Amino acid sequence: MTSTLRHRGPVAALVALAALVALTVVPAFAAGLSLVGKPRSFAATSARCTNGPLTVAPSGTVVSGQYTAVTVTGITGSACTTGRVLVHDSTSPGTVRFNGAGTVTGTTMTVTSAAFTPPASSAASVYLTLNGWIVPATWSYTAPTGPVNRCEVRKVSDGSVDLTRPCTVTGPITSNYWGSPGSGLANYRTVFSAPGILNDQYVAFTVTISGAPSGWSWANAGLTRIGSGGSVSSRCSALPTVSGRLPANYGTTPEFYVEIVENRTGVAGIVCQP
Repeated sequence: MTSTLRHRGPVAALVALAALVALTVVPAFAAGLSLVGKPRSFAATSARCTNGPLTVAPSGTVVSGQYTAVTVTGITGSACTTGRVLVHDSTSPGTVRFNGAGTVTGTTMTVTSAAFTPPASSAASVYLTLNGWIVPATWSYTAPTGPVNRCEVRKVSDGSVDLTRPCTVTGPITSNYWGSPGSGLANYRTVFSAPGILNDQYVAFTVTISGAPSGWSWANAGLTRIGSGGSVSSRCSALPTVSGRLPANYGTTPEFYVEIVENRTGVAGIVCQP
């Protein structure tokens, strides 16, 4: 009996010590959990710095239909500091048109990046983050009325735009008109500049034909030829504006050339779309 008690003495002491540690440590640990887990403190540091939807639109100086900046408007409060904007086509293959980061100033944020041709409001979507949080945003752009002259480098494989390869309409522009009113004939020529274009890429364009004399009518005009093996994707009714593409592997300064009839009725070989 004495031997048994002698062995149990140290065990009992250890059990008592463990109980004392538990009584000391567990309340402190629990108190620490209550301090860290305050729901109000967590919510205050994990919310968006502004509400959406915000508006994103191209900004700055336009050159040959292209912009190098976009501006985010409608930011509220003073918590937002930095952000990123990505603008992409809303249809396949979803080409990224613009991608850049910027700093918030007041209620706006202007972001600069490589030159790009802005898509229409209905043809693009925006991915916007502010202070690391995704904020709902909409793209806003309406093409200006009047003459449009722009081009872009696209990949043969999928038709996507290569934003690293700039393209501009440089000219010189030459046009010739002749014939009788109502049945006149014409031709038009200009030049694109696409430095760095690769052999498996091509120039896509939208060009407004200029130089028509007074009395010339575009109402029933048509294109009878596009030079350099190009193709026209726009309708005849869109003239004097014409959209299309040139073939791949055509150099860094490809030429645009078309022949025009004032009255396309009964004319064979019209190359613009009906």
